[in-house]
Amino acid sequence: MFQHYLLTLYRALTKHRLYAALNILGLAVGIGVFLVLALYVRFETSFEQWIPGASKVYVIRSFWTLTGESIPPGVDTMGGLLDELHGDYPQLVGTRVWDARATVRQGSQVTSEQLEVVDPSFFKVFDLPMVAGDKSTLLRQPDDLLITQALAKKYFGSGNPVGQRLTLEQRGSLYDYRVAGVMQDAPKSTDLKFDMVAPITPRMLVGQDHWTNWGSQQLTTFLRFDSPAGAAALDRDFPSFIARHARTAMGPDANKVLALHPAPIPALHLIDPKDAVVVATIGAVGLLTLLLAGVNYVNLATARAGLRAREVALRKVMGATSLSLVAQFMAESLITATIAALIGLALCELTLPLINTAGGLSLKIDYLGDDGVLLMLVMLTAIVGLGAGAYPALVLSRFQPAGVLASARTPGGGRSGARVREGLVIFQFAIAIAFTIATGVIVSQGRYLRHADLGFVRNGLIVVSDFDNEGVTAAQRSSLLTLWRAQPGVTAATVSMDTPGTAHTTNGSNFNRAGSKSDGPSMNWEVIGPDFLKTYGGRIVAGRGLGPPFGLDEFKTKDIAPGDPANPVAPAAIPSPPPAVRNVMLNVNGVRVLGFTSPEAALGQIIKEGSGADAKPFRVVGVIDNIRFRSPREALQPTVYFFSAKDIDAGLAGVRYSQADPKLVIDHMRQAWRQVTPTIPFEAKTVEDNLQPYYQSDDERGRLFTIGAALAVGIGCLGLYGLASFNTARRVKEIGIRKTLGASTSDILKLLIGQFLRPVLIANVIAWPLAWLAMTNWLSGFDQRISLNPLYFLAATALTLIIAVGTVAGQAYAVARSEPAKALRDE
Repeated sequence: MFQHYLLTLYRALTKHRLYAALNILGLAVGIGVFLVLALYVRFETSFEQWIPGASKVYVIRSFWTLTGESIPPGVDTMGGLLDELHGDYPQLVGTRVWDARATVRQGSQVTSEQLEVVDPSFFKVFDLPMVAGDKSTLLRQPDDLLITQALAKKYFGSGNPVGQRLTLEQRGSLYDYRVAGVMQDAPKSTDLKFDMVAPITPRMLVGQDHWTNWGSQQLTTFLRFDSPAGAAALDRDFPSFIARHARTAMGPDANKVLALHPAPIPALHLIDPKDAVVVATIGAVGLLTLLLAGVNYVNLATARAGLRAREVALRKVMGATSLSLVAQFMAESLITATIAALIGLALCELTLPLINTAGGLSLKIDYLGDDGVLLMLVMLTAIVGLGAGAYPALVLSRFQPAGVLASARTPGGGRSGARVREGLVIFQFAIAIAFTIATGVIVSQGRYLRHADLGFVRNGLIVVSDFDNEGVTAAQRSSLLTLWRAQPGVTAATVSMDTPGTAHTTNGSNFNRAGSKSDGPSMNWEVIGPDFLKTYGGRIVAGRGLGPPFGLDEFKTKDIAPGDPANPVAPAAIPSPPPAVRNVMLNVNGVRVLGFTSPEAALGQIIKEGSGADAKPFRVVGVIDNIRFRSPREALQPTVYFFSAKDIDAGLAGVRYSQADPKLVIDHMRQAWRQVTPTIPFEAKTVEDNLQPYYQSDDERGRLFTIGAALAVGIGCLGLYGLASFNTARRVKEIGIRKTLGASTSDILKLLIGQFLRPVLIANVIAWPLAWLAMTNWLSGFDQRISLNPLYFLAATALTLIIAVGTVAGQAYAVARSEPAKALRDE
């Protein structure tokens, strides 16, 4: 019996090859798109799962609430938080992870590496897979050093690295470390970079005046709990803990300023709702594409159900039951879905390298194991086959033998069947049009960010991230700037506490206008060097810039006093100025939050930092346009600019060049660097390259969305083409009669094309509000964004109409041009 059913399926597929090809191809593409996007979603949601017991590890997140400043939650805490936690909760198991930069010296070679310094209890929290070394004894000695397999190969080749020595330069001093263990290389699905790990030692805390300052953010604190209940209990007790410990530093309202919450590290990668929404949207694209393929199958299967009506009638006359017919057609659907799944898997394997290249990804297909797709593919095939085949099977099994065999017409489901098919077409194109609108908005937003006004000129700029290396002295930094300014093609060079694409230092304090009794809004403050505006192309809106000719513009970074307890991001507060009032600049946002009516109105006005007798006055001499050095998703902060012609502690260099090859300019800068400070690694990038990480993730996700959306539209067109082919074939005699009665070719074309454009137009009415809601929500994640112009919706409508017309026009024209005599001729 089963062989007979297979033979029947084979004959049905080969007799109607077009419908079979459209069905299988649509399902295959849908399954292929779903597999690729499912792999991506699984990758994005698998971060930190490589660490054994990752669900038990929590990171402490800081939530700050300050007047006038938008501060996103972060994972940085003060250095002494874990000590204070142990004082109240001695049973806690935790470790600190402190990002540090170290220079590895190996003979004449110097290499900059990211070093993480941690507590000896590190392995009680992170059970990292080890290649060599005993976790119970590691990090107990001050010179213990752990490295990954990649670094072991880099520095020691194929030899055994354990017991070998590495010399690291930290904060200008050399330290000898012994490689005590080798960690397994981490996968790409991690945000935790434990490439090189060493224990925290007392010497590292020398000069760390802010280690116990509740206003500082220095490192990341991790805790391990046996169950989520333990983390929840600590979370409930954190307000009272902050009240007990931070009251002295932050006042009686400490809980209104700072909140601490533990979060499991597997959730950290997508803990920002904006990122989670984007990944969920890409997953929804995969599901909807698969659903469109299933709808396409149902539409075509029900449309051509009449072609098998006599087969069904004869089977019923011979004794077949409705149940056996349903089983037959469901089996055929499962076989078709299986063929489509195999083709879809092949398409996925073939296109995955291209998608990885386009999206900057490293997705791969594993068939077996925890990450295997084989089980998922089997389940997917069953769901698609049974889900898509259920309705057509029910339609076919309900045909009545007497009516079918006595009728000269082939049954097609009647008016209700036509309405169902039209409803499915509307659904398909509503989704396709919404995807088209979303794709247009995403592409436009990405292009806008690449060319948006950042408040400075991004072209012709180089930033030097190693300029603040503690091994480089103030005299060497001054010499480097002098040599770089003298290079051919270089037009300006400066130093500042922040550069484009480098979230290096964030300093903040409360400022207000003179005479105000309140502390005022929290504002960022930056220290800039000579030629800052010239180098970056910043625009003066009112007044003047800061510079050496004006003596009251100068202040020294070494005069910076201990940090403001109410400041979550400043390692230090604003320096106490000399008796004379020093000059500052504001940005446009700073003018606004301080309540000045215009930039011109702020000129000459006195602002103060702090309140009461300790308030420090400054005079506003200039206002510049807002400068965006960081992510377009972050809100631009109100900022106060200070000037120093002397060395700026923790400053980074920016170099402006003109009419020169940036690679040659960087090579010349590297030569000058090696001449002045040969033992320190040199790293410099163009601003375009340095800003790339801010755009890369959105670009990759945008490309994935665009690929999925384009294929979804293609599946919809396949369904429309098959439906148009079937319906025009069924109406050949009707068209012949119309032409006999005087209808012209254009009349026939209008009739046929209009019939198929109606559901497309209805689909637009459904798609527009859906797309508007989705894109409004997505764009809200960007501080710098385009407006949701009606042109995106009109363009998507026009495009889908053109595609729909192009899909059905060829068949409609062929039928409309046919001779009535041939159409009306019968056996």
